[in-house]
Amino acid sequence: MSFEGRVAVVTGGAAGIGRSIVTKLAAEGASVVIADVDEAGAAALVDAIEPSRGKARFVRTDILVESDIAAMIEHAVQSFGRLDLLFNNAGVPRTIAPDSEIAEMTGEKWRRTLDAHLTSAMFGCHYAIPAMIRAGGGAIVNTSSASALAATLDLSAYSAAKAGLHALTREVAVTYGRDNIRCNAVVPGAVMTERGRATLPPDIIRLFAEETPLPRLASPDNIADVALFLASDAAAMVTGQALLADGGMMAKLPYWLPKMRETRGERFDETTYRANR
Repeated sequence: MSFEGRVAVVTGGAAGIGRSIVTKLAAEGASVVIADVDEAGAAALVDAIEPSRGKARFVRTDILVESDIAAMIEHAVQSFGRLDLLFNNAGVPRTIAPDSEIAEMTGEKWRRTLDAHLTSAMFGCHYAIPAMIRAGGGAIVNTSSASALAATLDLSAYSAAKAGLHALTREVAVTYGRDNIRCNAVVPGAVMTERGRATLPPDIIRLFAEETPLPRLASPDNIADVALFLASDAAAMVTGQALLADGGMMAKLPYWLPKMRETRGERFDETTYRANR
């Protein structure tokens, strides 16, 4: 999956899945623009990439601000002369984009969460597509969530936004396919990012591990590998798809996995989940 000569923008590229995407792209020859609000984290990543002959730039980008999104695309074109790849990856914590059950929802919470997780991706596509057309084509990868496919307790707006992201992915893929632009989504389940390890209670991490058929939880690198596949020439005929990378979590009936393990004499291996933390 060589990306030699390609130019990429990665939102939320300073940490977590985004950091893994940036690191892997640079290692495969891409020139990468890291779009994030974390100036210190992005600067450290640029410093780590440059000595290995990678090419990386940072542009401070608040995905809740349309003009920042426009500027990040312009920065990529001005810095490297073209744009080939866009990873709409950035996430916004609930302290900034609050959520709730529908009965407790407010218009402000609803709009802010959709702005963060759906409208920002739309504007990313909006400003990236003309640049990609000028370059002869490109690939867009949107980071979604298993919450787009099944209801959660108090993530009503987030789930709606991620479901909308799947529709946006298809619209872009169908509308701009003739311009040689592909658009897909990677759909993680539980991912042990730095933020996840710091904020998720141990009992929730254990629950994710127990409900995942594979004997491990995903790392940011695992999801980045899928995202890079979707952006690469290896996926040249893949477009308009939402590819699950959840360890099989969404593939099973919710009540059947514990029963199946019981009949096979299996027990949950706590050492596995601890190793993946």
